[in-house]
Amino acid sequence: MPPRIGTPIRRTPPPPPPSLPSTLPPPPLIPTALLAPNEQRLFLVALVGLVEITKLWDTFLPLFVTDPDPTWTSSLRISGPVTVLAWTGFEVLALYFISLLRIPLLSPSFRQTTLLGAICLAINGLCWLIVEPSTMLGYVNVVGTAALGGEWYWNWFYAARKWSEPKHIEGVHKIRLLPYSTATLNPLQLTYCIPPDSHQPLHVPIVFNNSVPELLDIVIHPLSGGAPQTKTIYGSSLTRSPARAVKLRITDGTGDDDDEAEELEPEIDPLSALVLQSGKKIVGHPRDIDPASVPSVKPADSLALIPRNLAPTENVLFLKVDQPSVITLRNVVDKRGDRFHLTPRREAVIVSCPSGGRFVEQAKGGKLVLKKDKDQAPELRCVGDEDVVTFEATGVSPLQVKWEKKRTDSNGNTAVEKTGTVEGIEDTLFSDSADPTTRTRVSKSHHVPLRVSHDTPGQSTVQLLSVKDALHNTYTPSGYSAQKAWKVETKKSVKFNCQAPYQLLQNQSVSIPIEILAPDLNHPSQKLERPLKLTYTFTPTSGGEAQERVMEVKSKKEELVVTEAGSYALAAIEGDCVGGVMEPSRCEVQVVPLPTLDMSVTTLHECAMDVGSTAHLDFTGAPPFKLEYIEQRKGGRPRTISQQFSGHHGSIVLRPEQEGAYTYTFTALSDRRYRNIQVTQPPIKQTVHPLANAELTGKLIKPTLYSCSGDVVGVDVEARGIPPLKLTYLTSHGTHSSNTTIPLSLGRTNLQIPVPDALSSSNPSASGKLHINLLSIEDGNGCVRKLESAKSVEVNVKREKPSARLASGGSKQVREGEIVKVPLRLTGERPWKVVYEVDGKQQKVTLNDPNAAIQLKNEGIHKLVKVNDATCPGEILDPSSTFTISYLPRPSLAILPSSALVPAKKSWNHQGLCAGQEDQVGLTFEGQAPFELTYRLGKDGKDLGTRYLKSAQDAGVLHLETDPGTYTYQFITLSDGNYPSNGLDQKISHQVFARPGGGWIKGGSSGPLCLDGKLESGAVLGLRGKGPWQVTLGVRKPASAKVDLYTINTAKPEWSLSLPDVLLNDIGRYEITLHDIVDSSSCPMELLDGGEDGTGFRDETRISVEVVESARIVEVDARKQVCVGDHLEFLLQGKAPWTIEYAWLGKEHRVTSGGSRFSRFAEKAGEFEVKSVALRGDQCKRQVEGMVRTVHPLPSARIKSGEDDLREGVSSVLLYFTGTAPFSFTYTRSEQSGSKWKVVETQTVTDIMEDSYAISSSLPGDYEVTSISDKYCRYPRLN
Repeated sequence: MPPRIGTPIRRTPPPPPPSLPSTLPPPPLIPTALLAPNEQRLFLVALVGLVEITKLWDTFLPLFVTDPDPTWTSSLRISGPVTVLAWTGFEVLALYFISLLRIPLLSPSFRQTTLLGAICLAINGLCWLIVEPSTMLGYVNVVGTAALGGEWYWNWFYAARKWSEPKHIEGVHKIRLLPYSTATLNPLQLTYCIPPDSHQPLHVPIVFNNSVPELLDIVIHPLSGGAPQTKTIYGSSLTRSPARAVKLRITDGTGDDDDEAEELEPEIDPLSALVLQSGKKIVGHPRDIDPASVPSVKPADSLALIPRNLAPTENVLFLKVDQPSVITLRNVVDKRGDRFHLTPRREAVIVSCPSGGRFVEQAKGGKLVLKKDKDQAPELRCVGDEDVVTFEATGVSPLQVKWEKKRTDSNGNTAVEKTGTVEGIEDTLFSDSADPTTRTRVSKSHHVPLRVSHDTPGQSTVQLLSVKDALHNTYTPSGYSAQKAWKVETKKSVKFNCQAPYQLLQNQSVSIPIEILAPDLNHPSQKLERPLKLTYTFTPTSGGEAQERVMEVKSKKEELVVTEAGSYALAAIEGDCVGGVMEPSRCEVQVVPLPTLDMSVTTLHECAMDVGSTAHLDFTGAPPFKLEYIEQRKGGRPRTISQQFSGHHGSIVLRPEQEGAYTYTFTALSDRRYRNIQVTQPPIKQTVHPLANAELTGKLIKPTLYSCSGDVVGVDVEARGIPPLKLTYLTSHGTHSSNTTIPLSLGRTNLQIPVPDALSSSNPSASGKLHINLLSIEDGNGCVRKLESAKSVEVNVKREKPSARLASGGSKQVREGEIVKVPLRLTGERPWKVVYEVDGKQQKVTLNDPNAAIQLKNEGIHKLVKVNDATCPGEILDPSSTFTISYLPRPSLAILPSSALVPAKKSWNHQGLCAGQEDQVGLTFEGQAPFELTYRLGKDGKDLGTRYLKSAQDAGVLHLETDPGTYTYQFITLSDGNYPSNGLDQKISHQVFARPGGGWIKGGSSGPLCLDGKLESGAVLGLRGKGPWQVTLGVRKPASAKVDLYTINTAKPEWSLSLPDVLLNDIGRYEITLHDIVDSSSCPMELLDGGEDGTGFRDETRISVEVVESARIVEVDARKQVCVGDHLEFLLQGKAPWTIEYAWLGKEHRVTSGGSRFSRFAEKAGEFEVKSVALRGDQCKRQVEGMVRTVHPLPSARIKSGEDDLREGVSSVLLYFTGTAPFSFTYTRSEQSGSKWKVVETQTVTDIMEDSYAISSSLPGDYEVTSISDKYCRYPRLN
């Protein structure tokens, strides 16, 4: 009892010294100098604990982890009586060795070791019970059914006896299947092209795995049609890959060093940047590249396409090809005759590389020939001209040609003026029987028109840049044949620089300036590159017939030198790039007359009584005038005097300074044009008389008389003098003059002076100047005074009637709404008001240029109706001349009829296609190429967006969709070279039926079927397409090559396997194969094959059903033959307990059963017979007759161990039996999956009458017998 808290501690006396034992215990086996005792104990406890934890971990791990990975310790886990005893013995032995170490506090005695061994045995047995309870209870049958002839408490003895029994199943046979040889044509799935002029062969790669080919059968499909050809070639004729590293490589992009990185540098060819990756895409940098968008491989690069990630068993050989075709592999065998497995759906498409890119010239005979590859002089064109040139393009359609137009100006500067692309170059004729795949890969030549407009002067060159085919191959044309050059010049017009009539002096010449009008002619002295021929007409003034003359023009400004007076008119201009004759196109040349003098002399003394005289002079000619005369006094020396006059009249006052007789002789007259013209006038005398005066008043302007101005000229005159007055005035024009005397009132008066008849309005050709001068005035006394004032009136006379005409008639076709400028030729005074008529409607326009153009945009016939200039109405010179404008037709679309199209209201219905089947709809266009059709694509009521169809010709091809669904092609607009858009209202409806397909989606979970039963299983066949379906299945019996076909009809997409007509009368594997599926669309069947659709799903077309010998269910009392280990069970009826008497091995036994079931298990072979059964105390005992059971020994099977290596064919596995025939056995085939083995096949063979059997199989794996049955027994027993 412990002391209480607070109790004082007592001092106790020291204990007596211990008595020393007679002998000391031996020291530890391990010196304590190396390890202290506590360290030795810690080490051993840790070691034993680690071993025990490892044992428990490996034993219980299968309860928590399904199929754990094996380790070297997992094979020692507790899994049966042997391992229980082994672990117990190991642990007891470990305790014994620990005791030998003599470690303090860790040295068990013999008794302790025995006790610990019993505990280890109990723990190990408990582990076995927890892990495998049924197995343990079977071995230790303590409370189970008693054995025949024994009691239940002897069961442990019978269980122990089983350990010494021989094994009933022995041996494992292994079949190892060598890998198949495979051949893959065109592993990168690229296309190839051969240049037309190339003599270098093309090499198509073939990857062979596991073997070397000996013979190859290839199928050559000509691209131009015709039957395929099969060709056999030897493997030795194939070309091996180059030994040295090539620059152009297809790699996986996993280079580790810098050298490999340098090899991956991209070359000029885009294939050099490709990187091979799994899947259907070729991955490069910086984006993925679809093989369909990669250009075809050319012969020079074909040996460089080597996949870098080849396996050690793979090698690449190259097949030589020199003609365009489609090549597929049909069969490949090696030297042993073994066939290669061919990678499906692999082909090599070899086409002709695109070429052409040359312009086509028109030969003399109308035949199109290609342009020669040599430099040619540019063709001459004028600004505004258009050319439609034709070029050749060869390749797989549809083709695409790029071009550019360059212009070089006069300074030598070259610039790109325009670039363009011609798309949609393809065939327009189809054949219903032609193979669409072959047809679309044929390289053909096309002649394509290209319209070129010349809008700017200079040298224009159209260069074809590239020709691209449908397989993304590009050809770059070069040389002179790929370009077309023109020299573009502006149109040149001509006119006179003649604003007034030119004056021609007698016996002299005059130059009329001529000007060439062109935008590129800037300097007046600029020379023309080529002279022009100018035609003009000359009409003499005398009225003779018009003469046509020709002159050559070499520069911008020329002069026409003439010596004759008359009318000169420009008629035409001829040469390269000439326009028309512009206004003014007419020039008048008038002869200038010699100046003349009229003189009258008046003496001064007659009126004024003054001395002297006045000479009144009247001149004709061009002022100023200079008059020379000689004054001669009688008896004196003559004196020459000159006097200048600015007007057409004047006077000289002869007032001599001295008296005498004076003679005044006039000798010479000069004007502005002539000098020193002799004058034949008599000398004059002095005459004088007082005169009245009259003078012109107001502002003197130069009036102009037009065709509508009348025939009088108003002049304001102010007069002074003694009335009545008389005024004499002079009117002169040209060489004509006249004097007129009229009465005049005092003061200011407006005189209406009539115009001479030559200048009257009735003469439409009258023109010139009219001069009015006042000469003299006479008063009422009869005195006349000469008027010497310098003032005069000059009147311009322009009697030419204004006119209008079209510069040139004709017609023009333009786009709707486009403005057309039609040039006019106008005469008269600006501005002009022109009225023209179109389809009965009049339009007015005001113009200020005699060569102006009217802008027209309405369709119809345009005709000039009336013209007015600034002063007078005019006339239309050619009323019948018209200009017709018509609109270019808008583009239109027509659908070519075919047997597949059914017309409806504003639409066409296509009869429908199967998925993957190609078809096209032919389209024809009306208008000006190129055309662009815009349509909206719809699928199943959904809008897929706007699509475009381009065509460089008057026909196009609409490729129909091939994916399943209902499509509509709603045509929206159509544009051509004239109109950017034209609305359409047409539609094509098209349905693509999904191809039926299907596969086994559930292999069946009901297990093997019974012999002689019906073929009904849980396997489910999934169907695709449009129901109802008709499915054809093939059934092949075990060990039979015959396939029986059965047809079923179903409306549901899933069908469970049920063929009542098939009786399962053979043991083994029945194969059910899907042969054909037909749905309501009548399309051929399509199966998914492992990832071709991008989902990784594959249709399973084949399943197998295992048929085994069935265990017959019989009444319990009906069993006569049983086996060792079987339980003999009987149902007891009545009231418990029962007493049963039976005979076993010649001895009779009596037992009591308290339950309604009486059971015994057969521990050995013998004969068992029930004698009687009775209630308690042998009441109501009944003797049993014929209830005999014969216990037979268990059969055994031994498989011949060994290992066979196969590539193809079968191997035989031998088995040996002991027992009573017939024998039946079940065997399994296991394959290794990673580090584990998995049973992949189980087969049962029955009715074997011999004591040996051979299994023929070609499937790899480990073959083991799992059960054996003879006539009576089976091992192991069925639970």
